[in-house]
Amino acid sequence: MEEMYRWHRRHYPAMEPQDVVKLYFQAMLGCGHLLGDEDAVAQRIAVEQATLTPSPAESLTEPLGPDYVRLNLRRAKADGLEPLWIARLMKLSAETQQPARADVMKALSSLGDASIDQAAQRLMDDPAWLPSHTQTYHAAYAPAYRVISRKFDYLLPALQRIVRLRHQDRVLICIDGPCGSGKTTLAGLLKRILAGAVVSMDDFFLPHPQKTPERLAQPGGNADWERLVGEFLTPWLQQGSASYRPYDCHANDFGDEIRIPACQYTIIEGSYSLMPAIAGHADLKLFLRIDPEEQKQRILQRNGEKLLQMFVSRWIPLEQAYFSAFSLPDDGCVVLAAQSQR
Repeated sequence: MEEMYRWHRRHYPAMEPQDVVKLYFQAMLGCGHLLGDEDAVAQRIAVEQATLTPSPAESLTEPLGPDYVRLNLRRAKADGLEPLWIARLMKLSAETQQPARADVMKALSSLGDASIDQAAQRLMDDPAWLPSHTQTYHAAYAPAYRVISRKFDYLLPALQRIVRLRHQDRVLICIDGPCGSGKTTLAGLLKRILAGAVVSMDDFFLPHPQKTPERLAQPGGNADWERLVGEFLTPWLQQGSASYRPYDCHANDFGDEIRIPACQYTIIEGSYSLMPAIAGHADLKLFLRIDPEEQKQRILQRNGEKLLQMFVSRWIPLEQAYFSAFSLPDDGCVVLAAQSQR
């Protein structure tokens, strides 16, 4: 937290004690205190942005401690990020356990500044008080931002690219990357932000009878991508909606039909979603990167030691062969770093 304080003190030297209180308040309590109906939140953002001059030279985010960032509304306007997307990011950011005001007081007291302690006392004296920036700060820096979780910083480049596609009635997004890199998590976030639909490659595992040595020797041969193309993608391309039956590898059978309704954004996520027969129809290709040691740690936590060994000896080499065969990520991919696990 002190590193954050020093950063803001360097960049905003006119900051007064109340601005410091607001800084710590946001860094520890986030944005949940400001939320209500997401349409109303989006409308307030739109009204504020209407008064702002777009500023592509400014950074889209700036640090706000270990858990949050400030999203610059001038830059967001320049990038075309929709107010409703920002409102949904705020709502997602608020879905975490928050510390108490007393914790904010304690963190501020560690700075050893009596004037800051005095300004912070109102946090306890008036539980309804929400610190705001001082007139001095407004005059010097014209702050215009919203607070979102630092965990979502990594997906902003994807949203910046999606802006270019929003004129289309239908947008197909494919998300690939190493196992454990967070493809399903990213797809779930984009589904909520974009009000989209998700198709999981996990529903298209290759059925056991088809897992011949010859098939598994083919790059991407572990996925039943032919069925995805025939059962889902082709009908979707024709009519905008489609259905399919997920394959359950444990039961070696197909489950109940899953219907994907017509919507503007449809996401295919999972390993092998960038097979050429699928990726050739994608409007946006996202590829997640992850450090190999971090990948193993995540798989261990998610699947346990026994399955980790299976991943290391079998599934990861198959993925790597597939990435190598099709030169993934290629120049058409937007490459994202895996989401922080904080």
